[in-house]
Amino acid sequence: MSHRRSLAASAAACALLLGACTPGARTNAPQSAPASSGASHSPTPSESASTSDAPTAEPGLDSTRPINADNWMSSVEGLPPVRSDDPAKALALTGIRAAAHEGFTRVVLEFSGEGTPGVWRGAWTDEAVEQGRGLPIQVEGEAVLDLVIDGTPMTTSETPYPSGTHTRAGDLDVVSDGTFEDNTHVVIGAPAARQFQIGFLSNPVRMVVDIRD
Repeated sequence: MSHRRSLAASAAACALLLGACTPGARTNAPQSAPASSGASHSPTPSESASTSDAPTAEPGLDSTRPINADNWMSSVEGLPPVRSDDPAKALALTGIRAAAHEGFTRVVLEFSGEGTPGVWRGAWTDEAVEQGRGLPIQVEGEAVLDLVIDGTPMTTSETPYPSGTHTRAGDLDVVSDGTFEDNTHVVIGAPAARQFQIGFLSNPVRMVVDIRD
């Protein structure tokens, strides 16, 4: 089902229930976000879309289980980024991929630069709007996981990942809204809100979002 929603997205705040994430120096071991207790459109001809339903192995991850085992959550906020001391090595979103696995669908956001992205907010809403302008974002699904990723300044020299590009896997539709000031905005449309996990990998820098089926 595809339709357009135009209400302003509300910031969902929820108390963190599991231990705090500590994004530190770059490491190959997955880092995880702490857990807490949950828009729509068809792409225009100018938009590109990729679809993946076959399980795809992500380097450094086990594709048979979620990144944080059984530590599911419905929202998260306030995870600070780790920034590089060199502005030329600031984080910038360069790729989005997704694949369906048994019991969950994995979305991987890849970044150039050094450090670890933060999460200003990650919560479900029934609407998706652009940062800055507040215009509707076209994304398929009755519920939207609204991800505002911190520590990705517009001043980076990296060519930005194209806004409005759809990446699909399972019943999810992932769309980047681009970067505004220090935040990169990504929305994930789904038929209904459900639990998710967030973790981080390095070499290259990646933010992993596993969404429960």
